[in-house]
Amino acid sequence: MKTNLSVEKTDPKWFIEKEDEEFYYIVKNKEYSGDSKLAETKNMYISEILLANKIAEDFMSCSDQNSSIKYIRNSKNSNDVQMFKNGQLVKNLNGQFKIEKNIIIEGNNKFISYLKFKKLKK
Repeated sequence: MKTNLSVEKTDPKWFIEKEDEEFYYIVKNKEYSGDSKLAETKNMYISEILLANKIAEDFMSCSDQNSSIKYIRNSKNSNDVQMFKNGQLVKNLNGQFKIEKNIIIEGNNKFISYLKFKKLKK
């Protein structure tokens, strides 16, 4: 699957630091949008997909995951990503992970949403 590993000046220190995943599944992601709420919504759904695939590698194929993420990233408004809200993914993960960090940074006519999800390995 495709990952974006670009580092920017605005990236918080916690976002760049390497994590030990011996006891936890950890997902860090950042998403961009001209609207802060849309950036956060996109990031939430994409991070949930990434977490679900870490927990169950057979949850989605790489091409399905990349297609879903591309669709979400290209969404122009929150209504475009609503189909993911009621999907089985959200229902299965609901309440099973902790949002460790969640910040939005504004700059250059865009908002960057940073998220860090953490889930205890069983």
